[in-house]
Amino acid sequence: MLRFIGIILGIAIIVGVVMSGSYLFDAYLTKPDEGTQAIAFSIEEGSSVDTIARRLEEEGLITSKLFFKAYIRFSKATPQAGEFQLTPGMSLRALVSELSFAKAREVKITIPEGYSASEIGEVVTAALPGISSQQWEEVIKKNGNEAIAVDDILTGIPQDQGLEGYLFPDTYRFREDADAMIVAQTMILTLKRRLAENDITIPRNLIFEGGLTFHEILTLASIVEREVRDPEDMKIVAGIFYTRLKIGMALQADSTVNYITGKTTPSVTLEDTSIESSYNTYQNLGLPPGPISNPGMNAILAALHPVDSEYLYFLTTSEGEVIYSKTFDEHVANKYRYLK
Repeated sequence: MLRFIGIILGIAIIVGVVMSGSYLFDAYLTKPDEGTQAIAFSIEEGSSVDTIARRLEEEGLITSKLFFKAYIRFSKATPQAGEFQLTPGMSLRALVSELSFAKAREVKITIPEGYSASEIGEVVTAALPGISSQQWEEVIKKNGNEAIAVDDILTGIPQDQGLEGYLFPDTYRFREDADAMIVAQTMILTLKRRLAENDITIPRNLIFEGGLTFHEILTLASIVEREVRDPEDMKIVAGIFYTRLKIGMALQADSTVNYITGKTTPSVTLEDTSIESSYNTYQNLGLPPGPISNPGMNAILAALHPVDSEYLYFLTTSEGEVIYSKTFDEHVANKYRYLK
């Protein structure tokens, strides 16, 4: 009997030594073979250690659930919810270290040129559920100087204006936990970077050669962006608007009326053009108080470098073709011809 008990104890000791050796090897000594590809592994919020261990074993990322759970208990580590890149053959120490520092998921967001700040908000809040419509509106409606201290690019914003026009349209990658302020800051800093890339320097007095401030340049560019799409047409249309400003003629831009009504139709009704608003360029001379959209670089360049022409009127067909006219009568005739 004593001999049997001795044999059992001997076996237990041997098994214990072997398991201890295996555990120590898995925990500290093993490493991936050269060229082994990483595997994407995700942990959902609220996952238990047992669930994580089972999934790691199923994916071939660990050899033993028991060893993994023992190491978690020994190291007092806490796996985090998130996305990870794990390589088969990693030691438990390396693997648990990775799982303890989750990298926030990134979300790709594309903002089309000419979107208004509210339209951008719809894209942002749909992609980043942590940002509410109210939070977005609170950020974009504040004056830049009091809301976002990122650069003097915002110093020319009038006190009653928000960030419309300063949110540069581009493709972005944001952390899933980004807040509304971070998103807006990134778009504004992207505008600054793109200006620099195109050798555009904002004058110290904020007034450009054509007599417009940077805020007015963005305002004109935002209108041009909504009126035409082709870069060459943008330059000609910008030139037409400059001419109208010089001779004291109303801009009569349908896009500014649509900004008031929220409509997206290519032309506006007579009733719409009668709406009382400082953004109604049928009723008021000069530029509206601020941008009506967030223009891309082509529109900004057009506002800075307009092309002079003999045209005073233009319209855009449903196919996107821009038809120019020298006189009002010619413009009316083109309306009947192209906008039936």
